[in-house]
Amino acid sequence: MNKKLLFAIFCVLNLVMNAQENARNQENDIAEFQLEDGSSFKANSVNAVTKTINMGQLIVHNRISAFQYTTQAGEKTKEINSKDVKKIIYYNGDEISQIQEKIKVKTVDKKGGLSNDTAETFEYLLYDGKIKLYSSNVFECMGLNACYYTHSNFYIQKSGEPYTVLAVKQKSQFNSKMGSSIENIVDAFRAVAGDCGSFNQYLNSFEKEMMQEKHLDKTLQKEYQEIYKTTLQEVKKDREQTKRLFYIVGDKIQNRQAEIYIGIIKEYEKNCP
Repeated sequence: MNKKLLFAIFCVLNLVMNAQENARNQENDIAEFQLEDGSSFKANSVNAVTKTINMGQLIVHNRISAFQYTTQAGEKTKEINSKDVKKIIYYNGDEISQIQEKIKVKTVDKKGGLSNDTAETFEYLLYDGKIKLYSSNVFECMGLNACYYTHSNFYIQKSGEPYTVLAVKQKSQFNSKMGSSIENIVDAFRAVAGDCGSFNQYLNSFEKEMMQEKHLDKTLQKEYQEIYKTTLQEVKKDREQTKRLFYIVGDKIQNRQAEIYIGIIKEYEKNCP
């Protein structure tokens, strides 16, 4: 199977559904849309519209096609095509609570080479430094209401570069384990960081000690299963929380995995001018 076909499968099946919008935006009072033409406007009640593909009873959601919003209470809902949107800044009162950006994504192979093809997706900014970290949680849904967390996607981008790199292993739709694999995390950071000798030495040590000797990827996979079991026990007596079980689990696993990425980014910031 050639690289273009693999990348197409990734776009359709692995950028499945960013189901964080509804859960997170309920906490936001106002959102500011920044558009590709340089203009902007404020809005309320923002919801993402995703294209859907049916595979038997399984509804697979891929990338965001539009955003629905209102600009004042009682107003009829409007819709804007995602192609026209560059960034959305969500506010909780006067404070910025979330930033969602359109990013261009490349994948990396085992030799550190980047794909020729580039995909576009909207992702939340988790860390803004010399290397930016973007992420979203991915869900599969049976029907309209039964959605199950599958994994989190993470993307890294060197400041000033036009594209991001997918920093998790592309997940097969047949892989039922929760959470994503960081098998290619070192290759992704090497591709993004460029020629920084001390940081590349750090990556060599990280790969040898953490990935090969301590089997960090497998250790994290076990942690994710424990997070699910513990969270299930925590929420099972609360009906409303039980309904949100997989959203809560997704956020916890995402936060745990983000610690690894941010730790490596901070090493880059410490070692590279």
